[in-house]
Amino acid sequence: MTSAFVNPSWMPHSVSEAARAGDATVDDLVSGRAWSHLLDSLRKASGVMLSDDVPRNAADMAAGFRHLLVLLGTGLDQALRAEADPVLAVRPSGVDAVYKWGMDCPDCIYTGAPLRGGETYRLWGNRGSARYVGLQSMAGMASSANVLLDELDLGADGEVELILAEDFQEGNWLPTAADATQLVVRHFFYDWDTEVASSLSIERIGTKKERASRPAVDPRAAVARQLIALGDFVVGNLDFFLQFSRPETPNTFLPPLDGTAMGGAAENRPVIGSWELGPDEALLVEVTPPEGLYWSFSLGNPWWETIDYGRHQSSLNGHQAEVDPDGMVRAVIAHDDPGVANWLDTAGHSAGPVILRCVRTETAPIPTTRVLSFSDVAASVPSETRHVTPEERQGTIAARRLAVSRRFCR
Repeated sequence: MTSAFVNPSWMPHSVSEAARAGDATVDDLVSGRAWSHLLDSLRKASGVMLSDDVPRNAADMAAGFRHLLVLLGTGLDQALRAEADPVLAVRPSGVDAVYKWGMDCPDCIYTGAPLRGGETYRLWGNRGSARYVGLQSMAGMASSANVLLDELDLGADGEVELILAEDFQEGNWLPTAADATQLVVRHFFYDWDTEVASSLSIERIGTKKERASRPAVDPRAAVARQLIALGDFVVGNLDFFLQFSRPETPNTFLPPLDGTAMGGAAENRPVIGSWELGPDEALLVEVTPPEGLYWSFSLGNPWWETIDYGRHQSSLNGHQAEVDPDGMVRAVIAHDDPGVANWLDTAGHSAGPVILRCVRTETAPIPTTRVLSFSDVAASVPSETRHVTPEERQGTIAARRLAVSRRFCR
């Protein structure tokens, strides 16, 4: 991989970028070296899964090897869909309820469009009704600018139009960098049953200067570069998230994280923690929920995948969570249903991350935690804490499954 890359090897976009920025040659393809590199990388990744350094219960191991397939599929999608001159459109990203990456938000639809530095774009459409709709211009994984659609001048029915450009524009404007690569659109939903995503279109309306024509790339070299980048992505991504933001003490939270340097939205202040529980243990998490636009808890497995939030109540947002009369939110992370309304289901995993996302909130509080015996959960929460029956829980899960199925159509 060369220093010309704007995305590090653990980012999915590095695989598509490699077609022109990589340094592999035609000979690396015809000799078989590029293909061998990919196979060797997959063997290295499987060695990580089989090592004693990672959680190894049945659910963890099954999810781990499935995660390798997800990484391979995500990287393959980047390679196969890479185009030198793509058709402009705001499209869904490759992240959904199956292809999970980097603890994606269970309340979110991610969409976006490719950008090029030095060009001017017009974006228009309707805001939709999601709790939060944010736009972010990117240069590789570096964030250039953020704007909330509700901060712009909108029409009476949510109509929106804005310009994306390097130079200042009158009216609605999203600044872009000289080396712009992508527009990211995030939709965070509170009410999964009623809120809908934006409908946006994009077109190129001008260029600051004539783009230098890119030299033609031998397709054999391009494939060789992408095979090598794909192998590097699988290994690099696996290693990165196994090490990322892991508290030294399990079952605790770190201070709020500024993730802008790695592509996070500026207004998102995640409070990242970890959980690690034995078969008969539970973790009581308590916090005064922040005031503001959006907050949520989400639970992940050891591979930094959000636990299936359609089939499990592994996430709760400010609309879904129950607040106790004293103003506290008390959530219980446990392998089995404790009957508490704010149960976060581990889905059989032994450990993983837990994130309190705080977006446009006045504070980003650090929750307190307490490891309990599962049998002590009921006695450890106030009597006013809402409990649910097994039938009520089944109804909640059925509604979640339907809502997630509607959100992601494929």
